[in-house]
Amino acid sequence: MFRRLVVPLSLLSLVAACGDSGSTDGADSVDQDTTADTVEADTTPAPWTPETLEERGYVEVRAIIHLHSAYSHDACDDEGLDDNGTPNWPCIRRMKASLCKEHIGVAFMTDHPSHMNEQPFEDLLYAEEDKGDELLTDDAGVAWGVRFACPDGQGGPDGSTVLVPGFEGTHTMPIGLRQHLEMRPDYGISLVDGTSFEAIEDMVADVRASGGMVTIAHSEQDDIPASMIIEHDIPLMELYNFHANFNSVLGENLATALISLELFLGTTPIPRSDLTALVMLGTYPVKALEKWRTVSAVRPITAFAGSDVHENVVIPAICANTSNCDDLALTYPNLVRALEKGGNVMLSDGERLDAYERIFRWVQNRVLVTPGSAMPAGAEEALEAGRNIVVFEVLGDALGASILALTGSEDAPEYHDMGSTVTVADGATLWARSPDVPVPGNGAYWVDGSAAIMSATIYKTDAEGTTAVQTWSEPGTWVSLPLDAKGSYHLEVTLIPHHLASELGDMAELCEGTYRWVETNAVRVE
Repeated sequence: MFRRLVVPLSLLSLVAACGDSGSTDGADSVDQDTTADTVEADTTPAPWTPETLEERGYVEVRAIIHLHSAYSHDACDDEGLDDNGTPNWPCIRRMKASLCKEHIGVAFMTDHPSHMNEQPFEDLLYAEEDKGDELLTDDAGVAWGVRFACPDGQGGPDGSTVLVPGFEGTHTMPIGLRQHLEMRPDYGISLVDGTSFEAIEDMVADVRASGGMVTIAHSEQDDIPASMIIEHDIPLMELYNFHANFNSVLGENLATALISLELFLGTTPIPRSDLTALVMLGTYPVKALEKWRTVSAVRPITAFAGSDVHENVVIPAICANTSNCDDLALTYPNLVRALEKGGNVMLSDGERLDAYERIFRWVQNRVLVTPGSAMPAGAEEALEAGRNIVVFEVLGDALGASILALTGSEDAPEYHDMGSTVTVADGATLWARSPDVPVPGNGAYWVDGSAAIMSATIYKTDAEGTTAVQTWSEPGTWVSLPLDAKGSYHLEVTLIPHHLASELGDMAELCEGTYRWVETNAVRVE
């Protein structure tokens, strides 16, 4: 969950002593979490390349996973429910409008059991049928999901957004429920070291009987080891969580982060408010990514990015009615104004730092579904199968990124998509394609991404650890390698976002850092 920021007065002297630095310590490079003996790929155009996923008929659906609203006890600025138990409809409607505006096809709600499990299941859908929302029902007419009516040109591929309930406990995060769990105590089962094997298995069975599937939240935390994930039939886990990233910057490195936000807290449009994400992404919670790689080397498991948005970040008004901040205001006037007012952290575009719309733009899951699939079932099938790509769209949309295995011949190829497992004996070839140059995502002001410096890397994880086995820098380019060694192979693409320099203005040094842009799921070899 997000938390309120506690800024003690003693921190003000620390902020003042930090000088005029405008970036976080981690923004210079991606964390070095793998071995470095990378082989530069031969990117001479091949006479034959695989069909892309889109050419083979897959449809990309944007999915938000890990999402909080009024029925979470700590969402909507801790005002999700009033004294009568009525949900905060302005907060709910901001969420719904943001899902539509950011072209999200499927949203998997994950409110905390308090107060989610206390409500009639249909109430969790926030359906407003008088506004065009459509309830999704089972054969008995019982509602389990909702299709939001989106304005023209918004929503997913069919012009709508589907929402399905779930919940988040301690690492336990079932999504896609069709009803409340039959055994209410299962809402309290935590996926932590020390929970009995039997209790976890019973909870997983209860979730599946309720139409959902268990996923793992906050994989970066130490109380859920990879060995525990491996031994249970849990099909999805987070490789990135925005809340964990947020806390790593605004929690552990608060003084530097406050300095970095100075120009974003002003009143001028440059630097663009959405690019505060670069301050966050410069310090990446890499433990979750490493843990997913470790598990994937042993058994199939789908990786996804968690938004974990609550709209509840506030700062105290510690500079109100005091002269303690006068000296600080000489260097950081925007920060002091924010600390005088307190409340939500408002950026120069007039919107809060942790707005639903902003977070949905920053990072998304791109689920590849078969044509004609009904939502959410098509997205759920694709997620469980491993056909998901994580894209940090704040850096630009990533078109064409792909990884797959091929057996057979060029004349009669057999495709094995992300999430597939082949064997060494199959004689398969791994093919991976770097995305095209970044293109502007929703809400972006820049138009040309050709100045970005791209690096695409195929990583292999096995019992010995993770190794970078091929890297190349040309956009929109296929490379291949024989799958003659067991392990889990996935594609990571990083950017040095020089294309954002004009949008950053005096914060342009942020565009000299290296940031993760794309993470695919894996092809496994046994």
